[in-house]
Amino acid sequence: MTSTNVCIEQPARYFDLVNKPETLKRTNGNPIPDSEFQDIPKNGSSIPADWDVSFGDVLNWSQGRPTEAFFVLQDRTLLKNPDQSGSGYLTIPFVVTKNSRNALLRYEYVIESIGKNYVTTVELHPEDVFIKKNWGEVPRGILSRNVGFIYDPLEEFLYVNIPHTKKSKEFKLGSSTMNDIQTWFIGAMQDQASFHVKYNFSGPVYQKYHNEYKLQTEKFSLPKTWSFEPGTTEIGHDHCNGEWIFHGDKKHLADAKEHVQDFYKDLTVTIEDIDHN
Repeated sequence: MTSTNVCIEQPARYFDLVNKPETLKRTNGNPIPDSEFQDIPKNGSSIPADWDVSFGDVLNWSQGRPTEAFFVLQDRTLLKNPDQSGSGYLTIPFVVTKNSRNALLRYEYVIESIGKNYVTTVELHPEDVFIKKNWGEVPRGILSRNVGFIYDPLEEFLYVNIPHTKKSKEFKLGSSTMNDIQTWFIGAMQDQASFHVKYNFSGPVYQKYHNEYKLQTEKFSLPKTWSFEPGTTEIGHDHCNGEWIFHGDKKHLADAKEHVQDFYKDLTVTIEDIDHN
């Protein structure tokens, strides 16, 4: 990713066509009749030449979650919300932020208007000032790999994704640094390993897990080159069973397993390697 062709940082505008349709006007300032936009457009539809909208603006035909929100593209076509959550939340895609170096400021009004609780994904350029301010300068080695940076303003996590792989990790705002990201990235470039942790707690063992150790509120402490995700889970009032899936570099495999075993204390869990062949 390069820093060429950076646009002047004009705030993106937001048009609520359900509750405030009068905000959308023609380029001469005249109002646009409701009949011209009462129907929800198809993805890729062209915008009339005399509508006063600009690249990156958001037009919303939704009530509640922005399932029918559209971005104005440079060719004046509409891109429907490419919802990465799959649950109707807004994704601000890289196609409208790639030339921005302050995307959160550019879309501040849009996020506030739709509601922060309805925005889960802002795809950032790696040289965005938000990343620099809160994590630091992205090293050249990461830039050269076209690594993706996605910010979740609701949960306040920065997700770092290595393209053409399934390697991804989240970094919490305020409690992680660019050094943490670089350490993980270097590890992700090494030979990888994975393992399952399966558990099945019931009766007195569940009481120890839930009431005495309170492990349901704790987090795994792992090497910085490792990450984890939940598998299938079943939870009842007196039992729980399920699995976790752990990924990381082979160099720290034994260390990661030891951390997991320490996490569960004297509770019995099953640790199984995942074959990468």
